[in-house]
Amino acid sequence: MFEQLKNDKYSWLIIVCLFLIVLQTMFDGWGFLFPGILFGAMLYYGRNNKHTRKGKILFWIGLIGLGFTILNLLVFKMIIIALFICFLIDFIQRKRHPKRVIPDFEDPSMNKADNVTLLSSLLKNKWFGHQETPNQDYEWQDINIQTGAGDTIIDLSHTILPKKESIIFIRQLAGRVRILVPYGVEVSLHYSVVLGQIDFFDHHESQLIHESRALQTSDYAQSEQKVKIMISALFGSLEVRRV
Repeated sequence: MFEQLKNDKYSWLIIVCLFLIVLQTMFDGWGFLFPGILFGAMLYYGRNNKHTRKGKILFWIGLIGLGFTILNLLVFKMIIIALFICFLIDFIQRKRHPKRVIPDFEDPSMNKADNVTLLSSLLKNKWFGHQETPNQDYEWQDINIQTGAGDTIIDLSHTILPKKESIIFIRQLAGRVRILVPYGVEVSLHYSVVLGQIDFFDHHESQLIHESRALQTSDYAQSEQKVKIMISALFGSLEVRRV
C-alpha cells in the first residue's frame, strides 16, 4: 500500500490537499468551503458549456471567485511565506557556498564546441487560452508542453510524421485536448486524470475519477509511423480520432 502511494503522485496530491483543508479549518473554520465548492462548480459548468453566453459568464465568475477564495486562505498565505523563507535560505547558502564545476578533458581533440540550434516549438506553455497546430502544412516536432486552463488541438493531418515513434506529452490543470490522427498512423495513449472523460477512437468513458488509462491501436508495435501520447490532467477531457 505504502509503495503504491509512493509511486502515485496524484494520491499524494489529494493527501496534501486534505491536510491543507484540515489545517485551514483548525485556524479559520469551514467558511472557505462553501464559496470554494460554489465557484468550483461554476467553473466546471462554464467550462463544459463555454459555447453559450451563460457558460462563458459562469466560467469567468467561477475562475475569478475561486482565485480570490484561494488567495484569502490563511493556509495559502502560510505556504507563500514558507516558500519565500525556503528560497531565501537556499539563496544565502548558494552565496556562501557556490557550486564549482571543473571540466575534465581527457582528450584534447574532444575539446570542441558543439553546434546548438534553437528550434521553434509548435505549441507553447500557456496559463490560459486556446492553442492549436497550424492550419497549413508544417514540419513535425515532438510536443512537450504544460498548460493551465484552456483547449489544445493537435492536427497531425497537416504534417508528415517521421518513420519512428513521435511523442506528444502534455501536462495540464483543466481543459480539453483534441488530437486528430490520419489513417495509417498507429497510436499509443497513457492518460491520467483526477476528474475527466476520454474518447479514444471507439473507446469512450464519460466519468473518470482519479483514474489512469493505457490504450493503443492493434498494429502499434509493428508500425513505422506511430505516435505515443502521454497526458496528465487535473480536470479535463481528451479526444483522439481519425481524420
